[in-house]
Amino acid sequence: MNALRIFLRVLFGAANVLTALLLIMSAYSDHISPEISLTFSYLGLAFPLLCVANLCFMLYWLCLREWKFSLIGLFVFLLCWSPVRRYFPLHASQDVSREKVLKVLTYNVMSFGYKNHTENLPNPIIRYIAESDADIVCLQEYAAAKVKENLTASKIYKALKMYPYHSVFYQNSAKYQDQGIAVFSKFPISNSRQIKYKSDFNGSTIHELRIGDKKLILINNHLESFKLTMEDRTRYSSLIKNFSSEGLSDLKGAFTRKLGPAFRIRARQAEAVAKEIEKANGDYVLVCGDFNDTPISYAHRTIQGDLKDAFAESGRGMGVTYNQNFFWFRIDNILHSQNMTSINCSVDEIPYSDHYPLWCYLRLE
Repeated sequence: MNALRIFLRVLFGAANVLTALLLIMSAYSDHISPEISLTFSYLGLAFPLLCVANLCFMLYWLCLREWKFSLIGLFVFLLCWSPVRRYFPLHASQDVSREKVLKVLTYNVMSFGYKNHTENLPNPIIRYIAESDADIVCLQEYAAAKVKENLTASKIYKALKMYPYHSVFYQNSAKYQDQGIAVFSKFPISNSRQIKYKSDFNGSTIHELRIGDKKLILINNHLESFKLTMEDRTRYSSLIKNFSSEGLSDLKGAFTRKLGPAFRIRARQAEAVAKEIEKANGDYVLVCGDFNDTPISYAHRTIQGDLKDAFAESGRGMGVTYNQNFFWFRIDNILHSQNMTSINCSVDEIPYSDHYPLWCYLRLE
């Protein structure tokens, strides 16, 4: 019996040390470009799971009163405190005077849920945006139909008439609709252009907004996705529910073919966006959109640079924005320059798209 207890102690201790090392590597994996190593990119995706595993080991050793082993977990969390706070911020809600702040909303609308908008049957996504009271709205997977029986651009503009200024860039065109990214604003928009980088379906745009006598540089992004098919996602969710080695092997092959190239493409896109941020000639800088990557990723770190992450600064919890097939990650972002303060960054869990909208108040210093 004692021999078994010693064996289990050694086994769990070794597993604890391995988990601790993986957590440290994961926490700082965003410093390594996927062009150098994809291993760190995959570790970044595993960050929340490794945090939970490390916490479970801590509790296990505490229950057994193995204080030395429990200190391993505590030491690792202290070592990874900055990434942990960025991924799982815990900020209290604040009272805010609406007259003294801007409200910014970013939302991947999934072609507006493929629904029309009429007076009797309003599109729920368009209705949400219209009622959001946001001053600046950044949309990804924005879509306008080519036939009047469906959701055309004129219907969208009319429904969002509270935004007198808009800028739309289409990335791809199909038989019945055009799809791209768009900005709607209560402030004048000028000098809009697309940021040049290679992509068939995704893109980033840069705009100048005039807020009083100040110039705000706004960048709206929809970076490269993993291009997982509905079949891939269904297989993943099935594996989570009913694990099998055969299912894991099939899924691993599909993920390897798609995730690796997507990490590398996003890295190059993020570098192109970061160069534009460095050149930005304005009083304020605001970067929004769907990064298709987590807060612990090379793409996120590269774009953020010296900017602040609004959710990390004023949000609560994981802030999951993608909500389908157990892919529960915060991949939508609002980043801003140091001379802006974010307040109450929040995710609205409304089920109209495969993404939840992310918004926050911004005080201009």
